[in-house]
Amino acid sequence: MALSVQTNNAAITALKNLNTNNRSLNISLNRLSSGFRINNAADDASGFAVSSKLNAQTGRLKAASDNVTQAVAMVKMADAGINEIQNMINRIQVLATQAASANTGTERAKLDAERVKLETAIDKIANSTQYNGISLLNGAGGATAGLSGTAATTAGVNATVTLNGANSGDSYTFSAVTATATSVTITGQDTTTSTTQSITVTIPSAGSTTTVDFTDLGLKLTVDSNLSGFAASAVTIGTGNSTFQVGSENGANNRIDVNLTNSYTTSALGLDGSVSGALSTQSSAQAYITTATNALDTLITQRADLGATQNQLSFVQANLATSIEQTTAAVSAIRDADMASEMANFTKNQILTQAGISMLAQANQAAQNILSLFR
Repeated sequence: MALSVQTNNAAITALKNLNTNNRSLNISLNRLSSGFRINNAADDASGFAVSSKLNAQTGRLKAASDNVTQAVAMVKMADAGINEIQNMINRIQVLATQAASANTGTERAKLDAERVKLETAIDKIANSTQYNGISLLNGAGGATAGLSGTAATTAGVNATVTLNGANSGDSYTFSAVTATATSVTITGQDTTTSTTQSITVTIPSAGSTTTVDFTDLGLKLTVDSNLSGFAASAVTIGTGNSTFQVGSENGANNRIDVNLTNSYTTSALGLDGSVSGALSTQSSAQAYITTATNALDTLITQRADLGATQNQLSFVQANLATSIEQTTAAVSAIRDADMASEMANFTKNQILTQAGISMLAQANQAAQNILSLFR
């Protein structure tokens, strides 16, 4: 091999190997310090793509699990309230049975007074039991709204209606009171309670919408630029289930409906409520035994359905926990670094880098040996 000053091939080869070993050393350092085998797409393109999708799915599954937890808490709260109502109906049955006997005599008035207090308490529990502002026991929790009339498409009111505690069976009307070139005053009325509220709305520009919040009515309407031609319209409140997202995908199989449309008020259960006199006579007390029994049967049937829903949610929650575990394990298998293997690679690359530096120094020194020819 010819001796050359212009090109030191040995040094070039040593430098190439040094750079290669140094890159491998840096990769090992990155993996050991992060704990991941894949830190960016360049490390493993296919593995990065698969693990990223699985990681996103894990996040959605965790959110779905949180939704199920909230749903279970809601159902448990509803069941706790129903349990107290059931206990009071059991007591009412006892009172009715006592009042139906001939030996009760003048004590019936006291028995009836206790019944009235119990049934008043039933209504209070049914109307006050809420979860995060959602009524659970008076049938309002599952209320849904549908907008009807020409206003839905041509008069500036879109079909978007949001309920904030509206009661199932209620209906509302909306009409324009005054209008200018830039605004319209809309009056809404709850036809069930005769509650009214008027709001002046600035007409949105073309292609834009504005949300009108009728807080007194518990409704929000979305209006568009056609508001200037607002005509009378009606909103009817129907019944429906509260839907919970319990899966990672969009579809019916990833949702569960919880029925909160059942009402546990005395009127819904067929009891007399705050009306006195149901146990004032022996014959009326005898009839009220049947009334209370029917009320209990209705409550038990509805509560059993709620209990079945709670069990359904519990199984879904268990399945979600398993899915989260498996997707997390799959991501770990793809992305996590084998620390023992990486430490072995790190040690090897560290030694090779040190050796490369030494050999590069030797290669550079070898070229200087040519100077001995000039002595």
